[in-house]
This record gives sequence, C-alpha cells and structure tokens, in this order.
Amino acid sequence: MVERAGEGKTYHTIQILARGAVWAYFRHVKVICRAPIPTDGPLLVAANHTNMVLDPAMLVATFPHARPCHFWALARFFRMPLAGHILTAAGVLPVDTKTHSNAKLFEHTLACLEKQGVVALFPEGTSYTAPKHLPFKDGLSWATYEYLTQQVNNSKTEGPRHIDIIPVGITYTTKNKWRSDVIVEYGEPIRVTTDDLAAFQTDSRAAVKKLTAQITAEVEKGTVNSPDWDTAHAAAQARSIVFGADRAVRLEDYVKVAQSFTEIFHPDRTVDPDNPRTKIKTQLLIFSETLKRLRLTSQDIRMYENREITLTRAVLRLISTSMALAVQIPFFLPGILFNSPIYILGKLANKYEKYTETVSQDKLLISVGLALPMYSTLFYMMWKAMDFTLVGFTVPIFLIPLFVWYHMAFIDKRYDMAKQVIASWRTFVAVAAGAMGVQAANQRRELEEAVSLRRWCQRHVKQLLVDLARQGDPHATYLVDYGKPLFNLTASTS
Repeated sequence: MVERAGEGKTYHTIQILARGAVWAYFRHVKVICRAPIPTDGPLLVAANHTNMVLDPAMLVATFPHARPCHFWALARFFRMPLAGHILTAAGVLPVDTKTHSNAKLFEHTLACLEKQGVVALFPEGTSYTAPKHLPFKDGLSWATYEYLTQQVNNSKTEGPRHIDIIPVGITYTTKNKWRSDVIVEYGEPIRVTTDDLAAFQTDSRAAVKKLTAQITAEVEKGTVNSPDWDTAHAAAQARSIVFGADRAVRLEDYVKVAQSFTEIFHPDRTVDPDNPRTKIKTQLLIFSETLKRLRLTSQDIRMYENREITLTRAVLRLISTSMALAVQIPFFLPGILFNSPIYILGKLANKYEKYTETVSQDKLLISVGLALPMYSTLFYMMWKAMDFTLVGFTVPIFLIPLFVWYHMAFIDKRYDMAKQVIASWRTFVAVAAGAMGVQAANQRRELEEAVSLRRWCQRHVKQLLVDLARQGDPHATYLVDYGKPLFNLTASTS
C-alpha cells in the first residue's frame, strides 16, 4: 500500500469523531451510490457546500470504503506552528492562492493524487444559504488537467492515464435543525483521460470551463436547486401539503420529489397571472407567510382540515399532547438534565447566529466542546465513588456509552412530542385570544385563514398535478406515480 501523509492516527481519530458527530446530530443519514466508487486509485471529489464544517464531516464519515479524504486549506494556516501540525497530520493539503503558477498552486494536490489519494473539494469556494448552488469555480478542473499533464510528461509514472471525478450532492432536510435528516448522494464518476488533453492543449480555458459545467450538472442531479426563494417556499409547502411531513417521503426519493415540485412552480411556468398554476403558487406563498407569523407548520394545523376550530378542541389537544409527553418524562429526564447545557447553548446559537449555514457548525462545536469535559467529569466522579478501583474504572466505561445510547434512542420521539406540545400551545393561545375578544383576536383569524388556505391548496395542487400528468409533464407524472393512492381520489372526484 502506498504511504500517504495525513492518513494515520490523527485522520482515523477525526473519522471516528465525524461519525460520532453525524450520528448525534442527525436522525437519519441516507447514503446513495449511483455507481461503484473505486476502492483504490486517485480520485477527485466535487461536493456542494451549504453547511460549513458539516459538509467535510459528512464526506469523512460516509465516503465509500472509508477512504480518507484530503481537503484544501490556505497555505498561510500551515505556517502557524500548532495549526500547521494538526492540518498536516489530518491530511489537509496546503494551497498557495497567491502564486501565478499552476504547478506551485497544485503541488501538494498532485503529490497526493500521485500516491493514489482522494482529494475532496467544494468548487463553490464558500458555504452559503441560498435557494440554488453558487457558481462552481474552475480549480478542480485545472487540477484535473494538471494531473493528467503530469502523467503524460513523467515517463517514470506507472499510475493510470485517467482520473475519476466523483460528484457528490449533500442535501439537508433542515440544515440548521438538530435531529433533522441528510442525504449524501455519490453520483456516477466523470472519467477524464489523457486523450482529453488535446482539447486542453488547444484551448485550456475552454476545456476547463466545459469540464466545470459537466461537474456542475452532475452535482445538481444530487441536490435541490430553485431559481429563487419564492419558488423554493412554494414547492416546500406543496410537498408538505400533498405528502405530509418530510419523513413521509423516503429519503432516497427526497431530492427528486423536492426538485419535481420546484420545476412545477418554476418562474418560467408561472408568468401568466391567469394561469391556474400561478394562482396556486401565490396562495402557497400566502400560506407560507401565514404559518411563519403563527410559528406553526402545515402539519400542526392538519387536524383542523375537516373540523371547526373551537376552544374546546384546542384545550383538549393541548391537554392530550402535554399528558402524553408528561408520561414519558421519567424515561428521558436524566439525559435531558445532564445534557441541558448543550441544548441551552445550542438554542442560543440557533437564535443569535447571523448566518444559517453556520448554526449547525456552532451547535456541533458546542456539543463536542461541552460533551468531552462533561462526560469526562462524569467518568471521574463515578470512578471516585468506587474508590478508584479497577472495577470502578470498568463500570463507567460500560455505563456511560450505554447512557449516551439510551438518551439518543429516547430523544427523537420525545423531541417530536415536545414540538407537538408547543404547537398545541400556540394554537390554544390563538383560539383563546379570539374567544376572549382581546386585541390579539387576529391570531385566530389568521389560524382560520391558514386552515382554509391549506384545504384550498391541497385540493388545487393535487388537481394541478393530475392535469399536468395527463398532459405528459414528466415532473407531475413522477409525483402522481410516487403518491398514487393520494391522487386516485383526486382524479376520481375531479
């Protein structure tokens, strides 16, 4: 096996930490491989970058065959004694962006590829929160051709005369929320061979731009992209209304379902104000804004679709959800109390962090930063209570991981129940305000409008999809086939 720097104990420690962080932060992680990923040989990886440090953590934790991934970092960080040592040990590759020489710029990247390593890059260049991906930069494409040029020029090289680029789409259902879901899709490799160097040597910039466009298109297949926020919000509400909560759509289908709704309500298809599709999109946006003001979700008001909103029903729902949660408290209270500093600081990060793409990173750093001393202290106290004996050392080694697993196993359902209690309380406040005739009575009117809008949108979105499917629209056809039992009723009653 070829020895590569940065694939020793430090990287394996990072890999273990990344897998632990991913397991603790996300409820479900779905990894999809559209084609076999090579177990050896040089690879370049191109992934979208919407969630700061979570994105490289996802690649480290999920890359097929557990192959180590080498990322780029600015060369100046390596000149800092401690930081430079850690980055080098972790396999991070220095990139000198101030140089005008490609050979110097990609020196360490090419050396890693020469040793059959995996270099993982984020071509957008920065993390962001936007309805669609940022333009891809050309660095990865330049590195590809520089590597192949080196292979041709170096007659002593015995490596392959090609290199595969693996496109990766990372999609978070709610990227700043703890215990949400994530889909990591490894697409079909893009193979670039030394035969492609002819075009590069003729017009290097044109060849690089063409390859970047190909990489972009392949990464897009594994991600959800909307031309603007209005379309993204309308599509999300339509998906929620038709199929229910995010988890009602299988994670392996989430990207295609979400992108199909996005295409249905694309601005190019909602230009004509007299087009029914345009009216439906407008109503979906009004519904979205109404829910935002009420701090509720589409699923929170679903039960009132065919029922009148009354104070009695609101009270009964609040009592039932609260009692259901109260019964569970003894089972998960110890874990909640012990980990409360992590949850409280995470809540504050969610509230005060300016950039959405940084919230998850903050929560993760808070969790790791607090969990290590907290659980180390717990271990010490348990060992001390047993007089520092060998048995006292062994017991916490067994019990603490069991306690962590128990807490994580119980937290998901109880977290959902807590959110139901909060939604029930907000609904109760809105209904009670209207019943008492106070100034906040407009909350009840908005709640009633939201229920009415949801009912209207559900009926018209389903009918729109059925009509478009009959006309041969591929996106509508896919959605109707995917949720066939839901649309048979609509089709038969239309």
